[in-house]
Amino acid sequence: MGTIEIMPLLIVLFASIPEEFLITVLGLKLFGVKIRPLIGKIVVIAILQAAISFSVRLLPLPFGIHTILQIPLFALPLYLLLGLPYLYSLVVILISATLYTILDASIIPLLLYWTGIPLETVLTNTTLRLLFFIPQFTVMLLLVIIVSLKKIKIFDINNYKLVNKE
Repeated sequence: MGTIEIMPLLIVLFASIPEEFLITVLGLKLFGVKIRPLIGKIVVIAILQAAISFSVRLLPLPFGIHTILQIPLFALPLYLLLGLPYLYSLVVILISATLYTILDASIIPLLLYWTGIPLETVLTNTTLRLLFFIPQFTVMLLLVIIVSLKKIKIFDINNYKLVNKE
């Protein structure tokens, strides 16, 4: 049988929604999408993604399956609200979520080592969980700023749209 995780509301509001917002913004920026006119929609997308995450974690699935299920579901709000082709939405989320996972896998073990606090304690303590999120949020925000300032793109979706319009 799998594990069920019930995320406290404070974690959803102050960690999950901001996390999903930054993951979405980073992915869109890496694909050349202009963010400013879409901020309102991206906030809604982040809320929907956090709700998806909350719901999927309630399912009794084996470890790791939650994440595999969440990725294609996270692409749906991009597809539905931004009108991006679903495959592009999926790739946007896959790439940015992978980058976030790398940050997560790098930062959390360091924080656990430096603080000496066991992971189980962090996961069961809402305050600690929020405090451990702050460095991840900060690094992800810096990454978004760097990508924005340096205009880093791995692919320009706008070129595809121009080709299809002709």
